[in-house]
Amino acid sequence: MELVSYAAVFTPTAKEIQVDFPDVPEAFTQGQTMDEAIENAKLGLAIVINDKLGHFEPAPKVTPLEQVQKAFPGHEVRMVEVDLEKY
Repeated sequence: MELVSYAAVFTPTAKEIQVDFPDVPEAFTQGQTMDEAIENAKLGLAIVINDKLGHFEPAPKVTPLEQVQKAFPGHEVRMVEVDLEKY
């Protein structure tokens, strides 16, 4: 098991919930529901981190959750954890 966790910012729009990772901007995604947005976020995060590691790049440094929450007031911010070996 190779777990990684990064803070994700969830932004509801009229049609979807957008998900952005400040530490991993390439892993942006969305979902129609919060559950779908979280599942898509896990997949996107795993793809980007596995790609970086596969190209011998280090995984991005993780910004503490509290710091990301302060940077995005009014947004839902939570940690998204994924097992890289599942993807």
